[in-house]
Amino acid sequence: MDIDVTFIMTVYNKEYYLPSVLKALFAQTGLVNPEYIFIDDASTDNSVNIIKEMSKDIKNVTIIANAQNKGISIRTNQGIEMAKGEWCRILDSDDILPLDSTEKMLHLAKSLPADMVYGRFVKTGKEPKELENCKIEEDFTYKYNQNALMGVLTGRFTRMGQLIKTSVIKKANGADERVFIQDETIPIRAAMHAKGVVKMDANVVLVPQEIGNFSGNKIQLDHDRFLAYYWAIKDNSHLSEKVMRLMYGRALSAYWKFVRKTSKKPYFNVAFFNYLVCKIFKCQPDMEYLDKIYDIFSAQTGIRRIAK
Repeated sequence: MDIDVTFIMTVYNKEYYLPSVLKALFAQTGLVNPEYIFIDDASTDNSVNIIKEMSKDIKNVTIIANAQNKGISIRTNQGIEMAKGEWCRILDSDDILPLDSTEKMLHLAKSLPADMVYGRFVKTGKEPKELENCKIEEDFTYKYNQNALMGVLTGRFTRMGQLIKTSVIKKANGADERVFIQDETIPIRAAMHAKGVVKMDANVVLVPQEIGNFSGNKIQLDHDRFLAYYWAIKDNSHLSEKVMRLMYGRALSAYWKFVRKTSKKPYFNVAFFNYLVCKIFKCQPDMEYLDKIYDIFSAQTGIRRIAK
């Protein structure tokens, strides 16, 4: 029997979340023959044993226990390469999925049609156990854009939880391994090859109370968001002027957020002027300026970077 959806989960020291995450994952409704790929990034806690125990009666399970910690993007791509399903749904090991979220995403993808579907995530502040049996709100709305890249660049596309056709995400080569966190690079790269995207106005990922994950490191997020668009611009000079303007604006926005956090007088910084000019006049990328920003980010300490 063909596999309909491959769930890909990277794991690093998430034993607190995993029992509830896995309970909701294995209870996803409306699936015929799902596949589960777990890629552990050298956890030092009980994460791998929890996955083994909770999945022992589940079919189509692959658990990769890596001996070396290399980062989220590399481990995500390790899972993508192995995926056999028609669709991929990639999630973090602290993401709890509403029980009917994948079913509803699949229905929209097939009926519109679209190669990508994404929705909102919500930080609930709740204990993981409180979220195990949640479902999507009944009367959610959605928007369809035949141009997937424009749909991603003009919508709020962040964090995990998207459903993407496997052939598309493999053609895009998955996450950009030059960027540690994959949240921005996967949708950008996949959208360049996708036919149609759906944005659901519904919470398809529920985030429990957060303990020690990367969302607490705002500099890391600014760094990785900038790099996602920096490399997308550098690698794809063939894209339209409109797309380039949008990606340039997002790169400058990431840098401006960084300056606001790190400068004593951010509004006197050239970053604010350039961000404002780009927002008003919709400028084309200034590669010399982007290279300077890249050098500034590269000099930052306390940032996780890809370990080759």
